[in-house]
Amino acid sequence: MELKGESSVDFYRKLLTSAKIFLTEVDGRSSTSISESTSRCQSATASVCQSSISIDSKDIDQQLISTRQRCHQRLLTCSRKKLRLLSLQEQNDKRHLGFKKFVDNLDEKRSANIRRYQLELRDYLLKRLEADRLRQEVDLLNMKIDQLKEEKKCYSNLIDIVQKAIPLFPPGLLQGGSDGVKSLILRYQTLVETKSGFEQRDLSKEKQERRHQLQRLILEHNTRIAKLSTRLAQLHDKLNDLQKTESINEEKFINKTDTKRSTTTVISQLELSINYLFDRYRLVHQIKTTTTDQTISEKLRTIQDFILYRIDLVQKAKS
Repeated sequence: MELKGESSVDFYRKLLTSAKIFLTEVDGRSSTSISESTSRCQSATASVCQSSISIDSKDIDQQLISTRQRCHQRLLTCSRKKLRLLSLQEQNDKRHLGFKKFVDNLDEKRSANIRRYQLELRDYLLKRLEADRLRQEVDLLNMKIDQLKEEKKCYSNLIDIVQKAIPLFPPGLLQGGSDGVKSLILRYQTLVETKSGFEQRDLSKEKQERRHQLQRLILEHNTRIAKLSTRLAQLHDKLNDLQKTESINEEKFINKTDTKRSTTTVISQLELSINYLFDRYRLVHQIKTTTTDQTISEKLRTIQDFILYRIDLVQKAKS
């Protein structure tokens, strides 16, 4: 019985020792498994994080490369567009110069045509006046011819009467010597001749006076027309010169206004930047002593003092 008891005790001790060993082994195995699992989890999480970080960095790199390529393409397209626009601007400038030359040539041609038209008009008016004068002379000559025809008719009637009256006289009266009839006929002829002489003289004098007066009026009219035409040509040339000078002055004024506008913008920007620097960068004693009504030179001097003070501080810090 004691052997059995001892054997049972030993048996139970062996069981307890084996159980402790098993527990320790199980605990060690569990701890190793837990550590392995934790290490595996940590490695997995690290690998996942690294993979996610690598994936994110790759995506970011790809996005940056794509954006860089897009920006490069945009820059190329912008440069091409700029070159194309510059070429178009040069072409437009050339066209503008050609059109300006064309307009100047047209103005010169127009002024030349106007002068030629004025000269032709003056010549036409002179010829028209000469034609009117010749027509008046022709009318006067026709009137004189009509008067001579009427006088011829009167003389022809007188000749017919005399020829009819000659047979009525006795045959020896006209040949022999009756001076009464001859003196009567001669006296009548002399009276007719003197009358016609006086009429012709009066008509010739009046005609000459009228002709001289008409020529004088024609000359005055022609000289007046010539003076007016030359004055008109001079005024037209002066008008063209004034228009050219006006266009040149307008261009100069536009250029001056553009330059003044650009200078004013630059000056205003400089003033704004100086005021900004003056308000931002000042020393403590300068903030207390400065006033609002300071000049640009004073503001620049305060900014310069601040910059020199900062440079001194940097040099002192380095030393």
